Amino acid sequence: MSALLLASVLVLKGATVHTAIGPAIPNGVVVIAEGKILAVGGAETPVPAGAEVVDVAGKHIAPAFFAPASLIGLVEIQAVRATNDVAEVGEINPEARPDAAMNFDSETLPVTRSGGVLFAALAPRGSTFPGAASVVTLNGWTREDACVKCPAAVLLEWPNMAVDRRPEARPAARVQERRRDEALELIRKTFRDAAAYRTAKAAEGRAGVPGHDDVAALSAMLGVLDGSIPLVIRAERKTQIDAALRFLDEELKGEKVRPVILGGTDAPKVAAALAARKIPVILDTVLELPLREDDPYDAPFTKAAELAKAGVVVAIGNGQTAMAAATTRDLPNHAAMAAAFGLDRLEALRAITLNPARIYGVDARIGSLEKGKDASLTVFTGDPLLTESNVVALYDKGVPLDLSDRHKRLWERYRNRPKKESSGK
Repeated sequence: MSALLLASVLVLKGATVHTAIGPAIPNGVVVIAEGKILAVGGAETPVPAGAEVVDVAGKHIAPAFFAPASLIGLVEIQAVRATNDVAEVGEINPEARPDAAMNFDSETLPVTRSGGVLFAALAPRGSTFPGAASVVTLNGWTREDACVKCPAAVLLEWPNMAVDRRPEARPAARVQERRRDEALELIRKTFRDAAAYRTAKAAEGRAGVPGHDDVAALSAMLGVLDGSIPLVIRAERKTQIDAALRFLDEELKGEKVRPVILGGTDAPKVAAALAARKIPVILDTVLELPLREDDPYDAPFTKAAELAKAGVVVAIGNGQTAMAAATTRDLPNHAAMAAAFGLDRLEALRAITLNPARIYGVDARIGSLEKGKDASLTVFTGDPLLTESNVVALYDKGVPLDLSDRHKRLWERYRNRPKKESSGK
């Protein structure tokens, strides 16, 4: 894209504008120049002379969607092992950068962009400290131009605290207990080692103090200890969340750790504690079955509303199974379901735009339509949280993106396939 084209002024006029910071603006105007938003407002907003004006009357504009915990680009074909790059070897990998493993030629990227999803926090899995989370744009050619913030967090998978004590349980109860206790001790040791490493590195240069080798895993933990990046703790059940909160109080009380709960199926059960500590929750998914057989059928659908009502900042994901990499395009449907079951519609939009940006510290650039932010936005045929609304345009820093993808090509191919001629009988 030429510098001249990027420097021109673009005006989107006439749509309902969902800024994610307040009520929707009917008959709105968005002014864009040099990849940034110059102005957002109603019909009275001045249009600069000589600007290119695009009439989007009857349409809806919203910030580009943000998947807060995704495997997109790390899984291509679930059944082909070589195309899966979700987990590293070993238990302690906070330095592992998923942006380095991302496949920028993945067919899932243009399909996902066609759903209005332009940003994702890549979140590896598979060990106690599976890696860092990297916030990327799905419109990059290389990791350098795709990275919005890399690393943006360190991930911690909390062990299962429950023990199945039935006689037929496999593995046996004592094995479950041992594995749980070993995982908890590994977490404690990792943080203690990181604190000791910080002290040792700070002492370098003093008389009589030797230099210390850099240790990538421990260096990656320093940002968590000083609060410059959050610690995203995967914990589904109440026992896990309670244990994680106790650990923060007992082991890390002198540190500036900024925890975030990922998964959070039982988070509504401890919503008051999370709100009091200002701990955000990234709900792994909304469109799922209840966790327990005796849970209400709509428990997954109402948890976002329950958390928001308690004052917890909520982000909504689309799941972190390998299959979910290909269905990141469905992210707005998860937010829509939460809205249908009690979550305020503005909060539902924020859950897939502004709130993830705030959690990862990139809200100065993306997440809402405000003056000075990147002009990364989507134009829909209808309300962005209605499943029948289609994306008609997606802009990345003011540049319209090609919305062709594999799904559309296959639809055209089979829609126009040769028909069997009638025999006349």
